[in-house]
Amino acid sequence: MPDVFEPCEGGCTCGHVRYKLISEPLIVHCCHCRWCQRQTGTAFALNALIEADRVKILSGAVEELTVPSPSGQGQTIARCPKCRVAVWSNYYMGGLKERIRFIRVGSLDNPDLLPPDVHIF
Repeated sequence: MPDVFEPCEGGCTCGHVRYKLISEPLIVHCCHCRWCQRQTGTAFALNALIEADRVKILSGAVEELTVPSPSGQGQTIARCPKCRVAVWSNYYMGGLKERIRFIRVGSLDNPDLLPPDVHIF
């Protein structure tokens, strides 16, 4: 990440949902676990963990759907209600579920701004 964080924007494929990150994420991880592979249909999920109050919705609204997770607590996926693209998730993390968002880095206008800090398996 650059020395000085520049707010960045992202959104879904159809443009209905637009959001802005107003501060640097806590960490960007590339998760290669089997669960992320199943959820995304690919080899890994690239997520930027950031406080929910630092993600501003610029337009549209997300639809939230809770799906099972390995913890048994569930994962809430925020999707565009029109094109169904996932823009972030919230996971049960001992009271932090509504406070931390896992932004799908691929939904950023310029995903190159947030390369992974760590790979997890």
